[in-house]
Amino acid sequence: MTNKYISAKLASAIDAELMGPTVGFTIEQLMELAGLSVAQAIYKHWGPQPEKNQVIVIAGPGNNGGDGLVCARHLKLLGYKPIVYYPKRSSKVPFYGQLVQQLQYFKIPVLSMEDNWKCYLDENTTLCVVDAIFGFSFKPPSREPFSEILTELKKRDQAVPIVAVDIPSGWDVDNGPVHEKCIIPNLLVSLTAPKLCAQKTDPRLTTHYVGGRFVPESLARKYSLEEFLYPGIDHVLRL
Repeated sequence: MTNKYISAKLASAIDAELMGPTVGFTIEQLMELAGLSVAQAIYKHWGPQPEKNQVIVIAGPGNNGGDGLVCARHLKLLGYKPIVYYPKRSSKVPFYGQLVQQLQYFKIPVLSMEDNWKCYLDENTTLCVVDAIFGFSFKPPSREPFSEILTELKKRDQAVPIVAVDIPSGWDVDNGPVHEKCIIPNLLVSLTAPKLCAQKTDPRLTTHYVGGRFVPESLARKYSLEEFLYPGIDHVLRL
């Protein structure tokens, strides 16, 4: 029996093995591949020249936020106009600072907590919001400033599509939305494999992609992961 959906505990074990001595990935490599996957999912979903191409990326302080920073860079290279809101930055991980430096080099605006990020939640100018706030290690409830951010996104999730990176922020990773005020993503890009919470999405409201084409066949067999047949050179697959 294969696992199409995996728990937070199993996701953590797979990540640890990917970065362990046998496989040997670094977190920076996995982050780069994850961010590329999310950018590619947006490109595949909306196309290369949508009528509006501004994308706001909201990045949290951890690895999920790092995925978002990478995604923004790739979106710029794909012809979109990303803007990053990065309210709570970690000074403990130098690599995040390097990702911000890259964004600045690519002339991608990076907003801080003091900036007016809400003005970009405009359905007339913004194609989508990339939710890169919390990953599979998140445990509800969310804290400030992110609880306020999620409240603002919920007000507009019918007008401005949300692209969730791996987990819709504010959801319990294994059990799904914890209350009716949780955001509902228009796009969910599961990384490595869909988490259990993905079973709680409504296919009429959420288009689901899997991305992160970096799991060796031997590791997939070890954890009985479903085999995802990515087409050609794509890093994402629509489920």
